[in-house]
Amino acid sequence: MSLGSLSNGWIFIDKPKGITSFDVIRKVRRFTKIKKIGHSGTLDPFATGVLALAFGEATKSIQFLSSIKEYDFEVTFGETRDTDDVTGNVIESNDMYPSLESINSCIMTFIGTIDQVPPNYSAVKVEGQRAYKLARKGKTFDLGSKKVEIYKFQCLAKTAANIFSLRVKCSSGTYIRSLARDIAEKLGCFAHVSSLRRTGIGKINEKNLISLDKFEELVHIGDHFDYVHTIQDVLDDIPAVLLSYENACKFQNGVKLDFDIKSLGTKNVLFISENGPLGVGKINNNKINPIRVFNIVGKRDVDK
Repeated sequence: MSLGSLSNGWIFIDKPKGITSFDVIRKVRRFTKIKKIGHSGTLDPFATGVLALAFGEATKSIQFLSSIKEYDFEVTFGETRDTDDVTGNVIESNDMYPSLESINSCIMTFIGTIDQVPPNYSAVKVEGQRAYKLARKGKTFDLGSKKVEIYKFQCLAKTAANIFSLRVKCSSGTYIRSLARDIAEKLGCFAHVSSLRRTGIGKINEKNLISLDKFEELVHIGDHFDYVHTIQDVLDDIPAVLLSYENACKFQNGVKLDFDIKSLGTKNVLFISENGPLGVGKINNNKINPIRVFNIVGKRDVDK
């Protein structure tokens, strides 16, 4: 990956266990002195792994980052917990544990487009309030289902009599805790997620990660640039078009441009100048329609 400026770039933190994603952002904001920081999806406090942070103008590119995510997780059978994970209180328990064969057979039924109900302890809003806040108060409520996509699902190992290690590749918005809950329900068992690690977002994987503590250390000595990535590099899985100086200036002003490349269809396109990324748009009816414009390349510097 190419290197970029932290003020308008991306960093991929290996989120530590025991803190929220927003705790990470608050800490990074404090030691980088950068106020505008966004993320591509939170992780539960007990989870670890890929937390993608965008800074400055790069926050405008978050919506274009790949929505495909990958997780490794462990499911412990024998207990249902109110949060559907290891941090919750035990609701029901027994000593009914599935076999490896039944697990493998069951998870195959989840591949494809499925309807999934989020956990009660989730950030989904119910009549304007977060579900987890209502759950903590003991309120009863129903959460509607939503469609998510499971691209790949496999059981890696049986690590104990009641513990299985699994791996899933899924669409953004998929709740791993709900997967564990629904697998257990299909098998007539009780279960919860006992460990969870996000291992990838699109092409971003564990090789791209830096620990929070190491990143802070490198920022303080000014040696963090090897871990900062440009918008153009992070979005290199969508088509890119180089614009002339004149068209680049028009694009930055949100002007629709004549552009005849039918092969690009109506997909998102990254528009760039020789000095860097300009923004993302679509080409419809031979016209470029800007969607998000990055204020990184100065209008006078587009052709330098």
